[in-house]
Amino acid sequence: MLHGGEIYGQKIAYDFSVNLNPFPCPEQVKRAVIYAAEKIDLYPDIQQTAFRKAVAASEGCDLSYENIIGGNGASELLVSALRYINPKRALMPVPSFYGYRHALNMLDRCVTETYLLSEQNDYALDEGFIKKITDDIDAVIIANPNNPTGRCIDEKLLDAIIKKCVSTNTFLVIDECFLKLSCGNSAKKYIGCVPKLIVIDAYTKLFSIPGVRVGYAIADEKDITGIRRYLPEWNLSVFAEKAGIICAQILMDDSYVEKSLEMIRKGREQLCNGFNALDMKVYKSYTNFILIKSSRNLQDVLLKHGILIRDCSNFEGLSKGYYRVAVKDEENNQRLLDACK
Repeated sequence: MLHGGEIYGQKIAYDFSVNLNPFPCPEQVKRAVIYAAEKIDLYPDIQQTAFRKAVAASEGCDLSYENIIGGNGASELLVSALRYINPKRALMPVPSFYGYRHALNMLDRCVTETYLLSEQNDYALDEGFIKKITDDIDAVIIANPNNPTGRCIDEKLLDAIIKKCVSTNTFLVIDECFLKLSCGNSAKKYIGCVPKLIVIDAYTKLFSIPGVRVGYAIADEKDITGIRRYLPEWNLSVFAEKAGIICAQILMDDSYVEKSLEMIRKGREQLCNGFNALDMKVYKSYTNFILIKSSRNLQDVLLKHGILIRDCSNFEGLSKGYYRVAVKDEENNQRLLDACK
């Protein structure tokens, strides 16, 4: 199991392996997908103009639509960005999302160096990582918040990492796909101020639309031009295009994120208290999923109840007994806790 959501071929009633926003997807987004079905006889806009302008307006930070390119989810953009950078040496902390390793493995002659996060520090990124960023590192890949640990990067540390990458002339790729579901600080404000910074984001998790596949990258215009060279010409379907525009508009005009964060906070507290009461190790999280450690084979126990969680034993830096659990609504969270008993 390399990713959450691998429900096919299993009898799964409740999927806690995928980290989606527990707050309901807005009806406007669903209607946009239905509306897009009427456009299936047309090619989507190859320039993505309306989509890119909508994202730029929703993100602020004095961004232009020329600083943005859409993609078939964050994964496509990560691969394209790394193909554009074409690093010979790359650095990333572990444990972290397998997709980074997958993308790096597509490159010829790229050596990947890792920095092991400390369990004693709840797997938070620390200043030791900065020392690993040397002149021979071509690309650094980090997630804010990190997956599967749920830890956000301290703002001062993030600033120091950016400055170090500038001094070593290193590309910095930051995955912020869960940032709007957490209390962390975005690096998007640095776009246009520092070179070789690429921020990848998506509406997949925030709006619970993984089946639509809509993400975007933000960078200097010349880097966006470079990334586009490694993307298919029509890489946004009409469904992703229309849904993405509505998602961006909701972020400008609605309290959707605020309501989501409140629901996540309550749900995370509920699960953390419940797991602690069951004598499981719970690692501090700032987002909509939690890393836990159990002495039992928790995945097999829960599968008997039709519940799927993410076994993290195949994450580099973790081992048997680690699991990632998504935060859901109160009723489903309690169903999970009851099954754990």
